[in-house]
Amino acid sequence: MTSFKLVKYTPRIKKKKSRLRKLARKVPTDRLLKFERVFKAQKRIHMSVFKAQRVLDEIRWRYYEETVMILNLMPYRASYPILKLVYSAAANATHYRDFDKANLFITKAEVSRSAIVKKFRPRARGRSSPIKKTMCHITIVLNIVKKSK
Repeated sequence: MTSFKLVKYTPRIKKKKSRLRKLARKVPTDRLLKFERVFKAQKRIHMSVFKAQRVLDEIRWRYYEETVMILNLMPYRASYPILKLVYSAAANATHYRDFDKANLFITKAEVSRSAIVKKFRPRARGRSSPIKKTMCHITIVLNIVKKSK
């Protein structure tokens, strides 16, 4: 007979490497002007947070022109409202702050949960079942990047 040794099992948890740090290497932080930012927020968009997050993860830490190309080619439903939001933020930056669109860079793109609209769908035998329509708030921050000399 073989004898077994009882050992307490401790699962190994892999640490996820932060993608943010890797993406931030594209533009050095010393070239980002600290106070040259444009905030734009859109509230109560009829969309799930997870659907919007999938698109926002792709455009974070990218230049404005690159972002517009990516959003135009994405097949997701969430890309159109986010594209409108990015366009609006860039228009605000050029109109109110006289920034050049070529130097705009998305430093922050985040989504948060909003209210849930609760409805009821009629079912058989006089019953009803609830429907929960989720909404979200999306915030975009455009930063101006100094030209490298």
